[in-house]
Amino acid sequence: MPYADEPKFGYIFPLSALGSWDKVISVYNEILVNSPHNTKAMYYLGTIYYNRGQFDKAIQNFKQIVDLYPFDYDGLLMYAWSNLQLGKKKDAKILFQKVLLNKPKDASALEGLALASH
Repeated sequence: MPYADEPKFGYIFPLSALGSWDKVISVYNEILVNSPHNTKAMYYLGTIYYNRGQFDKAIQNFKQIVDLYPFDYDGLLMYAWSNLQLGKKKDAKILFQKVLLNKPKDASALEGLALASH
């Protein structure tokens, strides 16, 4: 079943356990070809790029999530952090403030907001 995403997500678990991150990225990209609005694949792919320090690639995935779901907590938070990492403090500040609308005492958003405000 070439269009089924579920087996691909299942394949990601052993690849992750083996540390085959380039292959994991490839599988997430395959999922996004079949299901371009799959926010789960976008989020995890963005997280991999973020953890690799590839913030320019990470931000693309988080932006897509926020474009589809403007108040998605996880997407907003990572989109804000990605903006901050790229030096886009004004954008990051606005995004951290949106995160705080959802969770007013969120430690990560408060930390990011403080950093973006300097």
